[in-house]
Amino acid sequence: MCYADTTTNADGTATAFCYCGWVEEHATPDAADYAAETHQRNADATETEPAATH
Repeated sequence: MCYADTTTNADGTATAFCYCGWVEEHATPDAADYAAETHQRNADATETEPAATH
């Protein structure tokens, strides 16, 4: 399971990141929040997908 989060940079941009090593830079904190949520949701779906097929 991934745990994504964001941090706002001094210049107003934002970084979305996850302990799994995924990182993305974004122009706004809202965009970074969306990317982090999407990353976490996609990772969760990937983990539960094999279990659902058995």
